[in-house]
Amino acid sequence: MASTCNAGACTTVLNALFDPDFALPNPVQTTADGLALEPWRGARLTLGNEIDKLAGNIALRRDFAGVHYRSDSIRGLFVGEQQAIWLLRDYSRTYNERFDGFVVRKFDGERLKIKVARSNACEPAQAIRSSYVAGCKMGRTAASGSVSPQD
Repeated sequence: MASTCNAGACTTVLNALFDPDFALPNPVQTTADGLALEPWRGARLTLGNEIDKLAGNIALRRDFAGVHYRSDSIRGLFVGEQQAIWLLRDYSRTYNERFDGFVVRKFDGERLKIKVARSNACEPAQAIRSSYVAGCKMGRTAASGSVSPQD
């Protein structure tokens, strides 16, 4: 499950650092014989969806080998996602410049905005129902280690 946690964490950080809605320009695919490339004719490909697809492939490859159950792999992605959210929250404390925070698109499609932690401020991005990182609700400390749903 360590590889799926790693994949979940890396995916979350990449989606925070880069725009997951960025459309890939001029994507290509192989021809049926595999000897050449041709333009992609399917649905629009976005960076975030391609990164998520890669994480899913990493998680599920061990299932095919009989090493893990699918439920373990999927849960590992979510565990890695939570670890990355904590990492990004901690990392935001190191910013001395004005920084509006990270916007993370989670695996379930929700968006979470992690603001600079000096004020322990977290808010849902674009008024989308999201989760608060611990420390955002009154009475919680930044070291509590839990994630609370938005009220």
